[in-house]
Amino acid sequence: MRSKPRLAILCIALLLVAGGVAAVIVALCGGDEYRILTSEEVLEVVAANEGLTDEQSMLVDACVSLVGRVPYFWGGKSTALGWDERWNYPAEVTSAGSETTGTVRPFGLDCSGYVTWAFVQIGLSPEEAAEVIGHGTYNQWMNSAEIRWGDVRVGDFAFQYRYPGNSGNHIGICIGFFDGEPVFAHCSNGENNVVVSTVGDVFNFVRRPQPFLPSES
Repeated sequence: MRSKPRLAILCIALLLVAGGVAAVIVALCGGDEYRILTSEEVLEVVAANEGLTDEQSMLVDACVSLVGRVPYFWGGKSTALGWDERWNYPAEVTSAGSETTGTVRPFGLDCSGYVTWAFVQIGLSPEEAAEVIGHGTYNQWMNSAEIRWGDVRVGDFAFQYRYPGNSGNHIGICIGFFDGEPVFAHCSNGENNVVVSTVGDVFNFVRRPQPFLPSES
């Protein structure tokens, strides 16, 4: 499996060496393009999963159940078991830090809220989810451990940026593999919905959440 950081370094090096043919090099490096999977492809990914634990299977089912159904909402959180009746109804964005703050829009989830909600669906209480997964991408980073891209498996997290050093981030959950590459479910601001996508240039760091780490006992 490819290493994203090494691919990015290769592209930058080529651009530095051959500035006069930048357009050609960008085309050659375009194999890492971000792509949203179709509903048929998502079903194909889920059907191809083998050897999952009960927790991984429940997590995949939960993640997929919201694809295309819940809009992005800055600061949107939920610990509802199953469908949250507030979703898709108008609500004011009260969390600071977004151009949508203070506006009224259909209620949904943000990227980290989607992750926490998904783990509630596998049997964690809201209190347990807050402790071992956390609310917000920073806490979810801190409650997970770094892994290699070649070790990614269902249930692992992918982040856009590394902490510390960034004020914002984006997170997704691996739900399986498509054409040999991991794909991630996430609540996307850009798509204004829950989607499943390839890694592309969105996700750069992968980590294993606390519930899937080896027991210390």
